[in-house]
Amino acid sequence: MLFEISIKHLRNIEEASFKLGKKFNIFYGENGSGKTSILESIYLLATAKSFRSIHSRKIINENNYSLMVFGRICTAEEHFKIGIERDLGSNTIRVNGQSIKSVAELAEYLPVLVIEQDSHKLLEEGPQWRRKFVDWGLFHVKHDFTPVWRSYRKSLKQRNALLIQGAEDHILQSWTVGFSVLGESFSELRERYIEELHPYFETYVEVLLGDSEYTLSYRKGWPKEITLLDCLNQNLHRDRANCRTNYGPHRGDLVIRKDGKDVREHVSRGQQKLLVYALNLAQVSLLKDIKGKDTLLLLDDLGSELDVENSSNLLMLLSEFFGQVCITTANLDTIPIANMDDVKMFHVKHGSIEVINELSINND
Repeated sequence: MLFEISIKHLRNIEEASFKLGKKFNIFYGENGSGKTSILESIYLLATAKSFRSIHSRKIINENNYSLMVFGRICTAEEHFKIGIERDLGSNTIRVNGQSIKSVAELAEYLPVLVIEQDSHKLLEEGPQWRRKFVDWGLFHVKHDFTPVWRSYRKSLKQRNALLIQGAEDHILQSWTVGFSVLGESFSELRERYIEELHPYFETYVEVLLGDSEYTLSYRKGWPKEITLLDCLNQNLHRDRANCRTNYGPHRGDLVIRKDGKDVREHVSRGQQKLLVYALNLAQVSLLKDIKGKDTLLLLDDLGSELDVENSSNLLMLLSEFFGQVCITTANLDTIPIANMDDVKMFHVKHGSIEVINELSINND
């Protein structure tokens, strides 16, 4: 769990340090006060990236040219100190005082998952959002995922470059064979992962939506009745015409259906939000069962995303089965605090963070 965090020069937070509670941490304050920036800081500490912007200038305080986030992570076996310093051109990452280069290595120390206002895009927008969702889970639970993913991306880039150059068939074919082998391996990893995820998803859908008639499946990115190599060979003319590879895992998709129909067309916006929660909680539970790791959950503006009844159901699940959670809200009345154990409250105002109280409401 994340025990303590210090933030300096991130958006409107000039400087702040505080300790987090073991279970629920609620950050409340007016819109624009800096609540989401706290979650952004935690995410940055865990991944060296922001979930809000890729541009450093938008993240760093306008009066400064660099930011710093420092945190202490405590597990049953070890304690870690992580520091991230980011300027307008680069990141510096240190773990226990030692510099590391790999963001993938950093992510192993503190699995973190954020559910925020753009999370509905997981269902509503294009397949790239769902591929990213699946690959996050694979990264954390399958050791062989990262080398396959990197090799596949490199091979795809090379094949596309050859298509743009108009390379001769025999040259292109030598790359196509290797590309198809990597693509089949990548696709198999995704398919197996979704099969493992499915029972967890069913459990949380039943609790959150009171309905078990939802299914998950994987669309490979090429016709399932043939191999990727055969598909590429049969469609070489199309790839050459478009100067890109039209088939493969980079065109894959996670498909969510209800009664056999795509949920994007047959469920309400409110049901979509609950499905997003069910998918994310399923990932966190699977990671916990396979690797024994708790994931730090960041829930941004929970009160505006769910009504009180659905919030209560969600928080009941989080209380019973999950680890540390950070929640932001502009209205405490939308969070059923009276039904929650082990709550630490923070008031956020103009980038300043004040600990209000620590509650174990049901243990009095």
